[in-house]
Amino acid sequence: MSKSKHRERNGSSTHASRRSILKGGAGALATGLSASAWKPASAQKRGGTLKVSNGGDPPDFDMHQTATFLTQFVGAPCYSTLMKVDPDNPGRLLPDLAEKATVSADGRTVTLQIRKGVVFHNGSALTAEDVVYSLNRIKSPPKGIVSPRKGLLGNVEKISSDGALGVTIHLAHPQPDFLMLVSNPFNVIVSKAVAEPLDAQGQGVKRQVVGTGPFRLTQAVDGQYYELTRFDRYFGPAPMLDRIQFFPIRGEVERGAALQSRRIDACFFFANEAVLDPLRKAQGITALRRPTPTFINLIPNVTRKPFDDPRVREALSLAIDRDAFIRTVGPLAGAFFHGRGLMPPESPHTLSVEEIKAYGGYDSLPGLGGDVAENRKRAMALLEQAGIPRGFKTSILARGDVPAFRDSAIAVAGQLKQVGLEVTVDIRDAGAFYKMETGGDFNLVTHSVAMGGSAVDQILGEGYTSYGGRNYGMWKDDAIDKLYSEQSRELDPAKRAQLIRRFQLEFLKTYYQINLAWVGYGAAHLNTVQGWKALNDLYANMQMDRVWLSA
Repeated sequence: MSKSKHRERNGSSTHASRRSILKGGAGALATGLSASAWKPASAQKRGGTLKVSNGGDPPDFDMHQTATFLTQFVGAPCYSTLMKVDPDNPGRLLPDLAEKATVSADGRTVTLQIRKGVVFHNGSALTAEDVVYSLNRIKSPPKGIVSPRKGLLGNVEKISSDGALGVTIHLAHPQPDFLMLVSNPFNVIVSKAVAEPLDAQGQGVKRQVVGTGPFRLTQAVDGQYYELTRFDRYFGPAPMLDRIQFFPIRGEVERGAALQSRRIDACFFFANEAVLDPLRKAQGITALRRPTPTFINLIPNVTRKPFDDPRVREALSLAIDRDAFIRTVGPLAGAFFHGRGLMPPESPHTLSVEEIKAYGGYDSLPGLGGDVAENRKRAMALLEQAGIPRGFKTSILARGDVPAFRDSAIAVAGQLKQVGLEVTVDIRDAGAFYKMETGGDFNLVTHSVAMGGSAVDQILGEGYTSYGGRNYGMWKDDAIDKLYSEQSRELDPAKRAQLIRRFQLEFLKTYYQINLAWVGYGAAHLNTVQGWKALNDLYANMQMDRVWLSA
């Protein structure tokens, strides 16, 4: 497919130019934050209820502990972050709770000024202590609390309050991507008075939603609906909608039918092309697919034999025909895209064809001409060397409600059988899946890992470090972690690019994770839904504070 057709099929490209943030230096960090110019237009209509299908029930409401859009889509309108991506210029940050961010000359101290007069939904005032508590909760979660994105704040040495509304963050070293990382859409600010007692019980705010966002959760009936109501004391421009209702319609076909029959106004998550394509052609509906920073990986649990053996992990990679995987799973799960290396497609840090072909099985990417049959012979030879008999039985854990998880696991299981492995697929609901995955209760897992942004430290830090929140395979590698730190702190763009390339080359050698494809998720809404813009970051711009209904 030509590049022009690729863009036409998937909507306008909004790849962010992060030049001001990635070019390095304290000044670059400071320029990442710009004032918001958006104000509701007088022609917009106030009122009404936006009806959305969320695709299923949120496992819980704790934004810090979750890794699923099911929680984030419902939670984002209820919470605020320190800064947020500008939907009109995704390479820029806008103030949210932090109205000002400054960085010291050495790039190691970030000072935030918190807005005055912000209140939580329970009426209590937001203070710097709530910010300090929230960031520490993400970075170093209390016992019983899981933090998938703790690695994003791994460079933070200390967070302290400076008066009622000042926050100072001390970094171990300069980090050009830091403001983007701390602005991750999941890194919301919670009330210390509400969350801390619940954290002491090891549960956290799984069923409590007390934020500072434009909407507040007023009803939650699992299996039926979740209702958010406009928060009249919101610190920003007053949202136009009266309320938002989320309906957990699990099937994509059913969600598409609900939209076409006008029973819902929008669904921001479609994977299946057979469902999305008719919506593109339907009158009065806007439907699109956009590439997102979401990769599908096969992840071995290295704490379990035989996956502690690098020969076995390489054999898994050699067994996969990636071109066939994309052709098979792409239309079902949105896995139409591929890159070379660990960064998203079209990244400036993409590896060369010769570089990626040096790693077992990656020559089977579309257009690279790899010999799959020869790869599988090599895979069987490696398994034999590792003492793995033909017919060896293992299993792949998969989440059942999202095609990118379920169908990927089924496709991979079929391909692994070609090298003599007998693989079953263990399909679980979202809650059970995440409990098993984060607890290491699996042999192999196919995971559609969606990142909140495509900054280098976001992808590499969260997805590919020992301490990253997505290290589901539970590997530990000090050399890899050191390489990550070296590229993260480098302020010279050319030198940093070389370090990013080196990190990818070294990580690919380990086969700790086996890359399969990149996903582009669809979204569709009635044309009466105005003010929402689809970004390449699946999670960004989901606060719904700009959205209004024209009829």
